[in-house]
Amino acid sequence: MKKIISLLATSILILAMTVGCVKDTDAVATVNKNEITKGYLEKILKSRKIDIESQYGAEVWEQEVSDGVTFREQMKDSVIDQLIENYVVYDVAKEQKLEPTKEEVTSSVDEIKKNISSDEEYKKQMDTIGIDETFLTDLTKMSMTIQKYQDAFNSNTKITEDEMKEYYNSHKDEFKKDEVKASHILIKTIDENNQPLSDAKKKEAKKKIDDILKKIKDGEDFAKLAKENSEDSSAASGGDLGFFSRGQMVQEFEDAAFNLKVGEVSDVVETQYGYHIIKVTDKVNEEMSFDDSKDTIKQTLLEQKYKEHVESLKKKAKIEKYDNIIKKVTY
Repeated sequence: MKKIISLLATSILILAMTVGCVKDTDAVATVNKNEITKGYLEKILKSRKIDIESQYGAEVWEQEVSDGVTFREQMKDSVIDQLIENYVVYDVAKEQKLEPTKEEVTSSVDEIKKNISSDEEYKKQMDTIGIDETFLTDLTKMSMTIQKYQDAFNSNTKITEDEMKEYYNSHKDEFKKDEVKASHILIKTIDENNQPLSDAKKKEAKKKIDDILKKIKDGEDFAKLAKENSEDSSAASGGDLGFFSRGQMVQEFEDAAFNLKVGEVSDVVETQYGYHIIKVTDKVNEEMSFDDSKDTIKQTLLEQKYKEHVESLKKKAKIEKYDNIIKKVTY
């Protein structure tokens, strides 16, 4: 259903960095004595662009996400802010000698390179942007250093039982388990590049899904029909998607699945991916106890405290953003 973001793209978005090898003197921002260059920011954004378009199509960039702000503009701003935050933490982490060993970095880089090389077209795109071994090595070193810093922070931060109980009692809705287990059959209305099919091919897809639905209503086995017809990776397992909660699937699919009773099969449901037939095989609707929720609460509170800690580090750092250069950034 929703594509998993690639290892490289995730690393670039969450743990991106600036590197000295980028020969571009225009800085979009400075953090203490470190520059985030226009050229480096563009490289990150172009890398992210490839993955975004593979999920949502090229039209996503000009969609308005808030008053007068497009998705393209929002992503540029969010990546710049993340870069600034990363460098603030990286400086402090280096002072505490938390950098990974050369062997650790090499091992991680080799894994990323393996993932890139597994898709020839994706590798060509990365090469065109300039995602080379030097880039990956510097990126990975910073990513691992930041992770070690956060791990150390978590190890040294105490979360009390009282704090966890207070969170549990004030966030009851978070601990209601409302999940559906479902299977589906998908006939796509998009091509391999996530572009819409022609009207004629879409009409063919609709006829195919209607024919499959008729077979199900006539008593044919859902799992067998999914294996034979579904154009989703779940076809091999008879269309089984396992359990999922609200917010994990696109809205039309979610609405249909949660409105079905166990054992019921939907009519044809249309989403951005194509036509679906959904069968609900199980449901869970219960409230988790405090004891069962403690690990989740502890992690949530640690994340909150870490975020507050990073904000305090940012206030102490010397940070400047240069809007005149940021406006020139294209991707």
